[in-house]
Amino acid sequence: MTHRALLLLISISCLPLPALAADSVVRGATSCGEWVAQRKKSDNLALSNASWLVGFLSGLSVGSGRNFLGSQDNASIFTWMDKYCGEHPLRDTASGAKDLMNELQQKRTGK
Repeated sequence: MTHRALLLLISISCLPLPALAADSVVRGATSCGEWVAQRKKSDNLALSNASWLVGFLSGLSVGSGRNFLGSQDNASIFTWMDKYCGEHPLRDTASGAKDLMNELQQKRTGK
């Protein structure tokens, strides 16, 4: 590896996480319409979606270096997403999770 390539690699690895994540594709996110339908059935897909959501939020928390989840329990997170998806059926759970993250961060910082 040349010095120039090594310097580029080091520079990229030092970028803040949001700059790298801007063009990221979120895998596993379901549409809000599917979230609502599967939660009503309370089937294996609902459990899978709920597990994905908790993992995604945990990853956002670790990746951002902010403990925005704090003492939030899973039931509260799922209730929030139920409401969000009921109001935004054409969006997806990744969008909802990011909105929840922002809301929780604002509550924790008081801003």
